[in-house]
Amino acid sequence: MADRAKILVVDDDRFYQEFCSDLLKDEGYEVKTTFTGEEALALIKEKDFDLVLLDLVMPGMGGLEVLEKAKQIKPDIDVLIMTGYASVESAISCLKAGASDYLIKPLNPEELKITVKRALELRHLFDEHQEMKNLLTVYEAIQRVSSSLEIERIYRLGLDALNIVLKVDYGLSIFYDQKEDELKFWLGLEEEDARLILEALKKEIQPLPEQIKLVKDKDIFKDGTPLEYLKIRSLVIFPFRILNRLEGAMILLSKKELVESQIFGTAKFVYEQIGRSFENAIRYQDAQRLIFIDDLTGLFNTR
Repeated sequence: MADRAKILVVDDDRFYQEFCSDLLKDEGYEVKTTFTGEEALALIKEKDFDLVLLDLVMPGMGGLEVLEKAKQIKPDIDVLIMTGYASVESAISCLKAGASDYLIKPLNPEELKITVKRALELRHLFDEHQEMKNLLTVYEAIQRVSSSLEIERIYRLGLDALNIVLKVDYGLSIFYDQKEDELKFWLGLEEEDARLILEALKKEIQPLPEQIKLVKDKDIFKDGTPLEYLKIRSLVIFPFRILNRLEGAMILLSKKELVESQIFGTAKFVYEQIGRSFENAIRYQDAQRLIFIDDLTGLFNTR
């Protein structure tokens, strides 16, 4: 494996802890052990594990409760249950609570290795499948934007596409033209809040930045301000200057702190495609206008 899989073993029996740890380390895995459910949950919150081996019967917090709470903390975590008191009912309860599989004590070394390997391979396949699904979703969003020749629709579709990539909490499409209203579309907000954010961000978007701009921890969103309850920690401004006519920005706002690697990857590619869609829409509008208006005199033509 290029990256060693990280496995957490949770068992109040030292013998089984050491048995699992030694066997799995020999297989090339990185293993962490703990005795209690409380310690296990603290570790799951703190670190990312590829797999958890969890004893079903432990003093204090039992394995089933640990499993349920672990799934609340990290819904996609994989858990293998180990038990010496196996029954159809207990197995069904564990699988219903989200366990990937279960092993019966006393553990067979070969069965343990095969079950762990199978769980990790399935995890890897799921991750690849999920990545493909995410890429397909982005591709479909780009297709929707690219196929639109209506500028008004691109205000919305473009913002949706950027949000699919960044998975933020709020979004605004702000564009300046002959119309009075600059706010074209918003996501995750009431209109009143969207306008408050627009007003608060005037200094950030006037003049429009030349490039994508990541802004973190702005004072305008901190405690004591009208927008503090939105809990905004960072935002990204995607500016649009297209064919010297269309000016504005799509702004994505997040409760989490965004980092540059999120912005200048797939999101930048999507942003560039939105820009091309705006160009196509403007050229199409110009062509439509020339059907009726003479470009030299500005008068209706004979066509």
